[in-house]
Amino acid sequence: MLADEATTSSLPHGSAPTEPTAQAPVQPGSSQSEVRHKDRWETPVARSPDLGIQGEPRPGETPIGGSYSGEERTDWKSLHESPPAWPGLEREPPRIALYEDSHHPPLVVSIAETRLPQLLDAITTRVYELAKEQGGRLPYPVLRELVDNLVHASFEGVVVTILDRGNTVRVSDRGPGIRDKEAVLQPGFTSADAAAKQYIRGVGSGFSVIRETLGSLDGALEIEDNLGRGTVVTVRVALPPEKTLASRAVPTYNLPERQLKTLLLTVELAPVGPTRIAEELGVATSTAYRDLVALEHEGFVSSRASGHRVVTDAGLAYLDEVL
Repeated sequence: MLADEATTSSLPHGSAPTEPTAQAPVQPGSSQSEVRHKDRWETPVARSPDLGIQGEPRPGETPIGGSYSGEERTDWKSLHESPPAWPGLEREPPRIALYEDSHHPPLVVSIAETRLPQLLDAITTRVYELAKEQGGRLPYPVLRELVDNLVHASFEGVVVTILDRGNTVRVSDRGPGIRDKEAVLQPGFTSADAAAKQYIRGVGSGFSVIRETLGSLDGALEIEDNLGRGTVVTVRVALPPEKTLASRAVPTYNLPERQLKTLLLTVELAPVGPTRIAEELGVATSTAYRDLVALEHEGFVSSRASGHRVVTDAGLAYLDEVL
């Protein structure tokens, strides 16, 4: 019996022989991991059990690591309605602590975003805005490099502290820490794995960029161990010179009695808002608000991010003169 006849006779009765399936030709230079799809070569989507699926940014989003390759991409709409949330962030979101002065507790802000890369943008933008409101001079790129570094710590126990009128920012985490604190300052030393490189460059350039940028601003970078575990990274620039009291002459006229009482209450109750002042003086809230605005115009009180007022050095100098 011939080979073709043997093959045909072994088929079930009534079945017709099938044609062999044509294999897609392998293009020169392609790897086995590539697949043929829609007349073009694509690389399968990279997957991670923790980070989900690497995808193309939506319009207006920052690309992962600064750029995207046209051959290694996928469409979020075909896989997810939105990028996956980072595990654990809903339970322990990153927090920002703004210290407006050393005599009062900080204003604490929690970041609710749980997706990447949106989380990186949200933390950096909020820190930059709060520091800028205080008169800070730290550049946005420096803050972004700091926040990107939190990917290495899986965003565990993240706290960003803003000090010195926005000119010092301290980022702490509870991640694995940094053993060689000298090597990380050199370009090319990195612990970024494939999962982290979905969201950051991962080429060991972050800390060297920060150090060089701060050097041009007479600033400093410090890397320390956190308590127990993790890392604390501090960046700072020199504080701008404060205005001396002599630069502003004390007015020769006296404040109206009610405004003088408002100024004294601000010293006693700071930080304080118009509602509390109105209760203490027995006046309308709108009246107390106008008095605080007038005192702020004279430079005797200043407004905090929360809207409450505190007395300034000029206000204390005025009280020394009139009391």
